[in-house]
Amino acid sequence: MAAAVAIATAFAAALLAPSALAVTAPTRADVQRAFDRVVAAGVPGATGVIHGPHGIERYSAGEADVRGGVAISSRDHTRAGSVTKAFTSAVILQLVAGGRFGLDASVEGLLPGVLPDGAQITVRQLLNMTSGLADYCSVPAKPGGPDPCNPSPEERSRAWAPQELIDIGVSAPRTFAPGRGWAYTNTGYLLLGMIIERVTGKSLAAEYRQRIFRPLGLKETRYAPDIVAMPKPFSHGYDVLAAGSWPDDVTGTSPTIAGAAGALVSTPDDMEKFIRSYLSGRLVPVRLVRQMKIATPGSLNGARPSMPLEGGGVATYGLGLEHYTWSHSCGTFGHSGSIPGYHPYTFTTADGRRGAAMFLNADVLELQGVTAANEVQRLVACRMRFGKVGARHK
Repeated sequence: MAAAVAIATAFAAALLAPSALAVTAPTRADVQRAFDRVVAAGVPGATGVIHGPHGIERYSAGEADVRGGVAISSRDHTRAGSVTKAFTSAVILQLVAGGRFGLDASVEGLLPGVLPDGAQITVRQLLNMTSGLADYCSVPAKPGGPDPCNPSPEERSRAWAPQELIDIGVSAPRTFAPGRGWAYTNTGYLLLGMIIERVTGKSLAAEYRQRIFRPLGLKETRYAPDIVAMPKPFSHGYDVLAAGSWPDDVTGTSPTIAGAAGALVSTPDDMEKFIRSYLSGRLVPVRLVRQMKIATPGSLNGARPSMPLEGGGVATYGLGLEHYTWSHSCGTFGHSGSIPGYHPYTFTTADGRRGAAMFLNADVLELQGVTAANEVQRLVACRMRFGKVGARHK
């Protein structure tokens, strides 16, 4: 669920160094070859869409179901992983815009007694990941105990309550004092989901539907963390590093391991429509869009105790939003995700006029897969921003 941390390692900065393609818009053929290379590097399938001034381009390579030999499609459903965080931040900022609470309201004031030091942690710090709360996904599992973010086959169907996961994160030492560093943490976004439900008196699913899905017409997006079955058509998700002649199908992993931090199911079309709408100011006032874009100190190359995003040099983090710097050549805004079996990504321009979304149906890769995955992300982002998207033979 962390923002692509499973494949975007410390190698990322070197892999995304400037190149000719970084300053010259990649062609459709360039992008398709990059998708093909991802599959050649060991990912079962990769697919995505790019929305531009002349229409929508679709790209696919590989399979959605390796046993059935079913080709992957950009219309397939995927688990959205941490792209969900952008949806959660949108609801929070709508509540802020409506005067329900401020960005600097304390967690204690909104969720009394949930955190031992909730009075020192603000909504803003949960959004931009400066709370210092340990990521429950990074807390070592107790010997013989369950590991929610890397479940064994026997534990994949286990249902987790948000409070159980928060308790795991809270049980670990703080990464730093609130506001004194930056570190990616899913724990804060589960708390934001609880705040939404406490303040509105409605379920998180109902708030997503009312505030985002229906207004934007996102008919293929849903939040149902207690339902393991995927809507059709869907891509299976795989563990390609598992032993055996076939990659391990982990599609059935319970999305309760992610909740408000990563349990949405969506399609590339819906994800790119959402991220464009968000940045254009359609969902929240422009003044909050501006705040959302502000880079959090330490999220790029900050000194300790900050933990730079993806090793530094790739992106900064705002209020539930990543600014992909891509070596400053074709920067875009969006969010990435990682959840067992899937790696989704969204990209848009600063004004929300162009957009893109894609996903891989594997979440942990060998080094060659990391290289290919980072390259296809960059080319999709660069074509989205600078290409004659949808134009014939361009």
